[in-house]
Amino acid sequence: MWIRLLLVFGMLSMTGCLFTVDSDTHTSSASWSQAEVSRIQRGQTSASWVRSNFGEPGRRTQFEDGSQLWHYSNRSEVETELGLFLLFHIDVEKTKESQLSIEITDNVVTDYWIEDSRF
Repeated sequence: MWIRLLLVFGMLSMTGCLFTVDSDTHTSSASWSQAEVSRIQRGQTSASWVRSNFGEPGRRTQFEDGSQLWHYSNRSEVETELGLFLLFHIDVEKTKESQLSIEITDNVVTDYWIEDSRF
């Protein structure tokens, strides 16, 4: 009985010992923002508007029917330092890459989408 009580007390006393010391987000490269993407309208936005607001795409894919995919990338890194019992510190780094793909047919945006990758 006393052993169980001691175990429960020990587990409860450890619940608040993991804490975040510091967390930073660094954008290493960005060619678009969500606000800019929300202004794109399928069937209405021109390729010249995309080029003037997003710049030249990082990569293009040309199809036989004349349509193109323009690819833009954003990359950010999140660094978090965790402390445990005020004795140990652990650094956790995560990288997030977002890929914006814009399909253009006859100089008009026909579709676009965003894909996220985390590693």
